[in-house]
Amino acid sequence: MQADHRKVISVGTDAELLWLRDSVLRSAGLDVLTTAEMKDALRIIEGGHCGVLLLCYSLPLPARKRLAQAFRESCPQGRIVTITNEKTEPEFADSFVYGVEGPQALIEAVRNA
Repeated sequence: MQADHRKVISVGTDAELLWLRDSVLRSAGLDVLTTAEMKDALRIIEGGHCGVLLLCYSLPLPARKRLAQAFRESCPQGRIVTITNEKTEPEFADSFVYGVEGPQALIEAVRNA
């Protein structure tokens, strides 16, 4: 399936952070599907919603790895961006954004994914 990098699947467990990211990315003209539920994220991914998978550090590591694996299988041209609360190299993602860098950094990370 062809990746459309204007489409973003945003997954995390913190409702306030999810809402904020959704608002920021939509204001930048991106098509965002946001969920706090792993099963919903897997359904969206397996449905071929390819583009960018945005994973929050609030998700447990096994959940992030499982979602990344499913995304790679369903959307090989898609990109994965992780949001971290500490500067680190992405383990299974293509890039990361440091959470406190602000909205513009988030938009750029997704657009440049």
